[in-house]
Amino acid sequence: MNIREQIKLVNIALSGTLDLYRIWAKKHQLNYNALVILYTLNDYKICTQKQICDWWALPKQTVHGILLDFEKKGYISIIANKENKRERLISFTEEGEIFALSILKKLHQMEENAMHNLGEEKRQQLIDCNTMYYELLKEEMQNE
Repeated sequence: MNIREQIKLVNIALSGTLDLYRIWAKKHQLNYNALVILYTLNDYKICTQKQICDWWALPKQTVHGILLDFEKKGYISIIANKENKRERLISFTEEGEIFALSILKKLHQMEENAMHNLGEEKRQQLIDCNTMYYELLKEEMQNE
């Protein structure tokens, strides 16, 4: 198999994985972007809109709109950062945490089952290879 075919297979696997998250989101009356925002807040507990945008490569306006919707529904609180007045810190309310877990608990279990079934060695290889590919591709793009 030549390298272009291998790249195609890697991209199909990555795209397919992201599509599974889109399908999960849709099953729970969300879009993919809203799901990753819930996922991020669940993982980090407190973060900024800029961090969410940077981590997921999402447009600022998209994230802002979803955050406003979540705030209106009482799922998140947005407060000024005392250390940097221009930043606002986002975290779940109690109701938001319950809502997020109603969507994420089963998803996390399925992710953990899939990773468990890979076995320790392949899990580490997956992490190492994905990280290395990302770093090498990033370096290539920076040196274009």
